Amino acid sequence: MDMEEKLDLSFLFEVLKKYFVIVILSGVLCGIAGFAVSYFVIPKKYQSQALLYVENNTQNTESVNINDITAAQKLVNTCQIIFKSSTMMDNLIANLDLPYTKEELNNMITANSVNSTEVMEIIVESGNAQEAQTIVNELIELSVQEFTRVIKSGSIEVVDYGEVNTKPSSPNVPMITLAALFVGIVVSYMIVLIRDMLDVVIKQSDNIAQIYDVPVFAEIVEFESAKSGGKYGYSHYGYGYGKKAAPSPENEKTSASETGFSERFLSDSTPFAITEAYNTARTNTMFAISTSGRKIIAVTSSNPSEGKSTTCSNFAISFANAGFRTLLVECDLRKPNLAKNFNIKPKFGLSSVLGGFCTVQDAIVENVINNLDIIAAGDIPPNPSELIGSEAMRTFLKASAESYDYVFLDTPPVNVVTDSQLMNDVIAGLIFVVRENSTTHPDVQSALEKIRLANGKILGFVKTFSRIEKSGRYGKKYSYSSYKYGYGYGDRSRSSKESSNSEE
Repeated sequence: MDMEEKLDLSFLFEVLKKYFVIVILSGVLCGIAGFAVSYFVIPKKYQSQALLYVENNTQNTESVNINDITAAQKLVNTCQIIFKSSTMMDNLIANLDLPYTKEELNNMITANSVNSTEVMEIIVESGNAQEAQTIVNELIELSVQEFTRVIKSGSIEVVDYGEVNTKPSSPNVPMITLAALFVGIVVSYMIVLIRDMLDVVIKQSDNIAQIYDVPVFAEIVEFESAKSGGKYGYSHYGYGYGKKAAPSPENEKTSASETGFSERFLSDSTPFAITEAYNTARTNTMFAISTSGRKIIAVTSSNPSEGKSTTCSNFAISFANAGFRTLLVECDLRKPNLAKNFNIKPKFGLSSVLGGFCTVQDAIVENVINNLDIIAAGDIPPNPSELIGSEAMRTFLKASAESYDYVFLDTPPVNVVTDSQLMNDVIAGLIFVVRENSTTHPDVQSALEKIRLANGKILGFVKTFSRIEKSGRYGKKYSYSSYKYGYGYGDRSRSSKESSNSEE
């Protein structure tokens, strides 16, 4: 499968649209910070400017030739050196009693030719506007004397004396503010862009059907927790409704409140969006297996706690509610929970059937709801993989397919154990459950590779805990190099163990 990341303009735009508020807010905050620092923290500087005219002709004549102008322009360069000489700095410090070193004072003074002419511009920058004017005017007075002493020809005429300028020359508050705003926007966007590119969790905007070339049968919506007072919700236990509705008089067995089933199972009180999603998945499943000649469907996932068992049970309930005679079989012999969730107490289970300790009829719990029979896992055996892959299991499945319209198998996660792959030759295919914002693309890719290597068939995806948005980005591809995973029931964290009973 080609999982190469395609970084195109549409992706860049979608990331910007997704995090637009965060990016703009970050930019505004940086702009405010830039304004505060430039206005209140950075010391203000003031400039005072004077203009001098340098001439080469020392005689008092009215005529000026081109040679005098050229020589005067060259003298300007000499004057720049003289005005910032060590002697000039010493004289300035002594005459004005300035609290600066020669190096500091030198850095405050700028002497330049104006447009390469014989006019010189002297600029003094200081933290005090009055001090800047005093220094520049004293520098002009000293320059006349120093120029005559050193050059001994030509003269300097004052064009403009320095004035007090109360408008700060630096810092440039508007420019710094705009620069901080721009930098904040760019940096925050780059952060969210990199974060989004490195985020391998399956998100609502990911078109997993296109990425993996597997259809999506349904997206099971996530609502607010029922316990928090929301109208809809998975609740702490799974899918559910904030308040349980009264049981349907026409079909008592379909009401969770009446039977004591888990709130996550489909019932009369289940929100319409969830019920309709499973109805859509039911139709898609029927079309997907219509040409296979097999009516046995396994439901699996990449890892625990992704809603696999809930999805499998609700598939069976949906088919039963549609009038199909349905059998739900719990094939996770290591961590069973089906009997508890359906509030049934069977004497025997699948492990007993496969071990030859009872008949299939002894293990079946009939009409848990109308048209739905259940076989729970039963006692946990020491050799679950051997039992699932045994000839007794194949015989059981073939017989069940003859007695029921549809058979659903709740199998363990693919990345944990390979039990589901031992039945590929007798089932129509697998429905693969992914949990939005939890399951990662590497997890799915690894699981799909294992299924395909075992000649298994993926019928379609069911996305659980989904958040439906108005629009999303589709067509994103991913690239993964090396990932190391350590999956197993025994290695899961305490929080994962606590949540698996409610979400599995």
